[in-house]
Amino acid sequence: MIRGIISATTAMRAQVLNQEVIANNLANVATPAYEQDRAVFGTFHDVLIYRFEPFVETAIGGYTGGSVIQDVKTIHAKGPAETTGNPLDIYLPDGTYLGVETPSGTRYTRRGDLEVSPDGYLMVGGYRVLGASGPVRLEGGKNYSISEDGLVLAGGEEVGALNFYTFSEGANLVKEGNSLFRLESGTAITLASARVIPGALEKSSVDPVSEMVRLISAMRTYEAAQRVLHSHDETLEQAINRVGRVS
Repeated sequence: MIRGIISATTAMRAQVLNQEVIANNLANVATPAYEQDRAVFGTFHDVLIYRFEPFVETAIGGYTGGSVIQDVKTIHAKGPAETTGNPLDIYLPDGTYLGVETPSGTRYTRRGDLEVSPDGYLMVGGYRVLGASGPVRLEGGKNYSISEDGLVLAGGEEVGALNFYTFSEGANLVKEGNSLFRLESGTAITLASARVIPGALEKSSVDPVSEMVRLISAMRTYEAAQRVLHSHDETLEQAINRVGRVS
């Protein structure tokens, strides 16, 4: 009975976290190049073993302790293209990233809504975009555009070039917000060239209709676990009040 209460409680907590992940996806429907997240479920026992191996022995069978969120995974899926006509907007090929300079080091992004900062640097999401020799610095008062091979043009003349990156097999990219990723493990590989689509942007990979369906499903699962918890609570109350009563 107590185990039933614990299982229902962990299931409710897992669905609250799942709803937070879905809500964050929905909040970023309009964020360029946003890559959606998915909650990965597991049993309490499996997650405990996963986190503490090899310090504990793996038991076979027994009580699982209910479902919990084991991890939150980013789905690296390319979003649809949207034509903007902006000469500094680019749509990157699948698996290709730009590098940006941040206070914490180099980060990677698929955002292509580039702009020129007041001090003359090419920026995306508030960070300087990296080129072959560091951040791309431009002169003020000119009309810039990006070519299909990543060259920065001013009046048709090359004044800079973007760096494009991909990653070694098995590389782990960790999301940091603002469509930025940190390379946790693996190697960043600089591409010799990449074919981009100028005047277009990658939209968020989130399908709002699918996310709303998942949100409703998570709410229904939460409500089901809540009813199970209430049922066990009533049963426990009856057991306490009636067991041992002298007729």
